[in-house]
Amino acid sequence: MAPAVFEDGQYDYVQDHLRILSGFYGVVKPMDGVVPYRLEMQAKAAVSNCKNLYDFWGGSLYWEVIDDSRIIINLASKEYSGCIEKYLQPDDRYITCIFGELEGNKVVQKGIYAKMARGAMVRFMAGIHAETPEQIRDFNWSGYHYDSDRSSGSEYVFIRTEVPEKERSEQASDTDLG
Repeated sequence: MAPAVFEDGQYDYVQDHLRILSGFYGVVKPMDGVVPYRLEMQAKAAVSNCKNLYDFWGGSLYWEVIDDSRIIINLASKEYSGCIEKYLQPDDRYITCIFGELEGNKVVQKGIYAKMARGAMVRFMAGIHAETPEQIRDFNWSGYHYDSDRSSGSEYVFIRTEVPEKERSEQASDTDLG
């Protein structure tokens, strides 16, 4: 998210619009105080007679995230978005953003780059004070761009066909064992 580069009004925007799902805290806002912890949502932690954190939180995360607009732009990983998806109502508009690269004809998400793109999307939304899902289609960062052919009403797909030189050299050094 890189809040250090935020300009006036962007802090207020993310505080009003961004919700972060936490296995420990539930739903938090960006400026909420939290202590460092390591607890993944998929952890098999039995809490309050519940077999796992999904059961523990139940629909409460959904009800904290949804607002009067009935629109959710999902930037969470599948591990966390599952906490919301199973409680969606028929009149909700739920859009998942996919950040990937083409391998053949298939869209492949590369974990670290998808995570970086999610943070960049938050900065982009804060920068334009996005109020409609359609506005985020203009996102263009690190070669990612909206692909209307691969997108749908519930899934916005952002593809990058050209990996920036810096990332290509990082990928090469990550795989270089010599």
